[in-house]
Amino acid sequence: FFKNNFYNINTVEAIALLNDIISHMANKRQLINLRFPVLIILSLICGILLGYLFIRIQIDLFYVIATVPAVAIILILCRFNSKYRLMIFCLTCIFMLILGTALSYIQIKTFDSKQLVNGDTYTVCATVSDKGKTDSGEYIIVDGVFVNGMRVGGKIKVYLSASYGEKCDVGYEVKFTSKITNNDIFPYGKLNYNAEKNIKYTCFLQSGLTSKYKFSLFGSLNSVLRNTLFENLDSDTASVAFAMLTGNTDFVDSQTVSAFRYGGIAHIFAVSGLHIGIIYGILRLLFKKRRLNRYIKLALCLVPLFLYTGICGFTVSSVRALIMCAVATIAQTFFVKYDALNSLSISAVIILILNPLTLFSVGFQLSFTAVASIIFLSKNIVRPFKKLPRKVTDTVGVSLSAQAGTMPVMLSHFGYLSGAGIIMNIFLVPLLSLFFLLQFFGVLISL
Repeated sequence: FFKNNFYNINTVEAIALLNDIISHMANKRQLINLRFPVLIILSLICGILLGYLFIRIQIDLFYVIATVPAVAIILILCRFNSKYRLMIFCLTCIFMLILGTALSYIQIKTFDSKQLVNGDTYTVCATVSDKGKTDSGEYIIVDGVFVNGMRVGGKIKVYLSASYGEKCDVGYEVKFTSKITNNDIFPYGKLNYNAEKNIKYTCFLQSGLTSKYKFSLFGSLNSVLRNTLFENLDSDTASVAFAMLTGNTDFVDSQTVSAFRYGGIAHIFAVSGLHIGIIYGILRLLFKKRRLNRYIKLALCLVPLFLYTGICGFTVSSVRALIMCAVATIAQTFFVKYDALNSLSISAVIILILNPLTLFSVGFQLSFTAVASIIFLSKNIVRPFKKLPRKVTDTVGVSLSAQAGTMPVMLSHFGYLSGAGIIMNIFLVPLLSLFFLLQFFGVLISL
């Protein structure tokens, strides 16, 4: 048809024909089951990858923006009729494709543009947004940077010596003088992992840092939690406990992290569905039989989860778990059927719109591939284990499906797979849930 009539068909007829094709595909439910949030996130991901590609091959963003009028014309031709609702879905996907392209393109370009000269010495005033530790010593990440009274975009990662100056922690305002090094956007031909967090600069500080305490809700809570653990436990135990509670592995010895990673159980350090889900379940149990307004119950469930996610530094996995819990709670509050795949897609859309370069981080890829695999594979994987108790089959299904889904990511980023992890996770997941509960309440009592 297209071969014989391509030059004779007009725009309206082409749109109507495409609409009929999509309608026919949608009616064949056994072949394709269209979920609007899933289509949205796939379009957004394609757009982010396209923006990254445009930067690499040096194509101007103008060519993407130029497609907007064409999309607007098609929308007008559709007249927003119910007959063309599937076409509107497609046009929404096109919009998300353009949005993803523009967001990733702009963020990469912004990271690549530096206001400070590489190798020059500057006096910096900023606020500590994060603190961590490496094998060679501590470091801080500072945000809200001012140099000579001028606001500078981006963050600075400051490696500290043993005698760097006054004490500082998350939320403190600091001032120091140091030589600044610019972070390249594509070192070794790959996107700089610092681009995700917008850490444009690096410096090494020997001494001379001055600091002033400034209240920061999440920073103060995180610091109190960390200090409580390190003051009451030995250093190795405290670092592992802090990592399990907050997902921050910077204080854990690198050999210990490697051991957990090679054992296939490093996911216990990623605050995700296991951690958020346990707290969410406790909250739901506490308020289930209380005669409270449903909107009050909604707030009482979500506010503590939001605070806990903030203490964890709003990591990708914790935000993903928070959004999915929020969608589940809202669905129940308004008596709407909950769909796990839609919920996962919504969380991905929100995270990637806020920070499109998160797509390239290993944390995002592991978190979302694991959950997606559980949704798609867990029920089929447990079929050979039907004779076992339900709780055992559920644990086996979750563990094996998550391992299967994350295999490509593990091979891509780390170059190995853990055979031991497949077996260990089956036994460890229930034990970790119990251990996390004991640790969580123990820390609350101690605080």
